Amino acid sequence: MLGGATAAALGWGWFEAGWVRLRELELELPGLPPELDGLRIAHLSDFHLGVPSRGTHAVERAVDWTAGRRPDLVAITGDLLTHPRGERRLRELVGRLPAPAFAVLGNHDVAISRDPQARASDLRELEPATLLRDDGVLLELRGKRVWIAGTHPRLIVRGETKLDPNTLARDADLRILLCHYPRVFDRLEPGNFDLVLAGHMHDGQITVPYPGGKLRLAHPGAHYQRGVYRSPAGVLHVSPGLGTTFVPFRFAARPEATELVLRSSM
Repeated sequence: MLGGATAAALGWGWFEAGWVRLRELELELPGLPPELDGLRIAHLSDFHLGVPSRGTHAVERAVDWTAGRRPDLVAITGDLLTHPRGERRLRELVGRLPAPAFAVLGNHDVAISRDPQARASDLRELEPATLLRDDGVLLELRGKRVWIAGTHPRLIVRGETKLDPNTLARDADLRILLCHYPRVFDRLEPGNFDLVLAGHMHDGQITVPYPGGKLRLAHPGAHYQRGVYRSPAGVLHVSPGLGTTFVPFRFAARPEATELVLRSSM
């Protein structure tokens, strides 16, 4: 009986790793110009390509969904590859995303990880997407200036900040920061960025639900696990991500692609 229960649990975890949630989320941003009300941003994260996982199916579904919805811009917040052998597939998928698309690297991309499968890829470009590495791009959308900045994953190593993320801020009507790590939010000064997009957490990936919540076995003490957070520094959205790490399973932590619909404060 124990063997059957174990097999069923593993089977479910394998299934859930590919059972992607495709979600639209309205997100109020204080100070958002009325011209940018309704701006749509597809937030994707944590592909972890290059290793066997149903997460690859989740990534493919997410890319197809995003391509069909044609948002105003696409943001990918790191851990694109766990192993360099996934690079060819990554480039095929990114090539299907609508422009403009922006990405940053994550810790797996440069093998800052305890995951024994992780091998450094350290991509230098990701055309047609723009790969941001401690720099940014100024866009004009709906007649307004939108600044998109992105950090290199070596921004934070072993809890120490190697670069002050506030130095990436620029004057614009909407300022967005892409960083793989949600904890960058605590290092931001008010007034520098309006929206921060991050990943890394996988919503725990392997969790134990209980009434009113769940125990996340990955990063159990982390403050920013998934969803929307607000502080004087701005608004943070943490993606549950699409792939898997260490083991090819998810339990009560479905992968997700999110389309953020920005709304002006009433």
